[in-house]
Amino acid sequence: MGKSWTDRILWGLAATVLGMAAAIWVAGGIRSHAADTWQAREAYYEQLEREYVGRVRQFLEDQGYRSSGVTLSRIVESDGRRSYRVQVYHGSLNRQGEEIQAEVLGEIEDMGFFMPGCSFSAQMLR
Repeated sequence: MGKSWTDRILWGLAATVLGMAAAIWVAGGIRSHAADTWQAREAYYEQLEREYVGRVRQFLEDQGYRSSGVTLSRIVESDGRRSYRVQVYHGSLNRQGEEIQAEVLGEIEDMGFFMPGCSFSAQMLR
């Protein structure tokens, strides 16, 4: 006996459902891998940022500005570029002339980690 048209429709629906399930499973795996990659990259940058703040604090202490306030903020663009802003506060440094402050801030900017698409700026918090 031949297959009836209802059997063919049921088999077609079953094949379609299985195909869609496989597509969703593959897309979920890709999405999961992308999330894992993003998390690993973020963890790497967070480690670089902690090390950078530590180097800035050590540099300021070596310059005689012990217990300086150091704040690091970042902006991450959709294309992956990162802009970092370091704000520094220390009463003695705030009382120095603009030339000395600019020199110290320039040194701090130059201490940033060298990754493509990363830029650093430093400023005094008043």
